[in-house]
Amino acid sequence: MGALVLFAIGYPVAVAVIARWVPVVREQRWRWFWVHQAAVGAIVAGHALRESSAAVVINGAWLVVATIWYLGAGALSRRRQL
Repeated sequence: MGALVLFAIGYPVAVAVIARWVPVVREQRWRWFWVHQAAVGAIVAGHALRESSAAVVINGAWLVVATIWYLGAGALSRRRQL
């Protein structure tokens, strides 16, 4: 039951942000980014509750990649401003 609640919240929110991912990263929309991170965290937690290690790894990997992408783009834009 808990996993279903996490999925019901996490997936729609994460997909909505991912659909706008490039502007989120380019414009450094930090609120959108943190909403995305929380949503993907809920997805990972839901899969952990279901003991689906492959899904935890896949979604956890996206969490890490998204973080690196977002932070890397922010550093790049700051360099361009100098």
